[in-house]
This record gives sequence, structure tokens and C-alpha cells, in this order.
Amino acid sequence: MTATIFNEDKEYRAFRSETLRELQALQKQWRKQDFKYTKEQQERYNFLLACRRDQVNKFWEDGNVWIGPSLAGRPLDESKKEEDNND
Repeated sequence: MTATIFNEDKEYRAFRSETLRELQALQKQWRKQDFKYTKEQQERYNFLLACRRDQVNKFWEDGNVWIGPSLAGRPLDESKKEEDNND
């Protein structure tokens, strides 16, 4: 079995993004259709949702999910950084 490497398989990346786009399009149609799917739309939505869940589980298995607090917007502690460089 060939393992899919995160950023190397272009077809897999295209499939992931296309899955999200199609899910979003179906959700827009669902809103316009008084929050109801046709039978075909429901089947397609269920299939795409299962694919997406598999994709996310693969991210977790491969360690491509950030686990921890967000450090966005926080200033860097330069003194700590310098101490690490001196060791």
C-alpha cells in the first residue's frame, strides 16, 4: 500500500479542495431549497462528508494537526530565544 505524503500528491490535494468546494455548494443549495436536500443531493452530501472525515482523520494520523495554544499575535520572548541559542 502506498502512503499519501501530505504535500506531494497533487491529485490528492485537488480532491481535498474539491471535496470542500462541493460541500459548500451543496450547503448553499440546501439553504435555497428551504433547508431540504433531494434524495440525490443527500446521498452526495453523505458521501462527501464521509470523505472529508476520512481526510481529517488522516491529518490526525500523520501528525498534521496543530495541538496546543495559539501564539498568534503574541510578542516573541527574545531573552528566552537568546538563552536557547547559547546552549
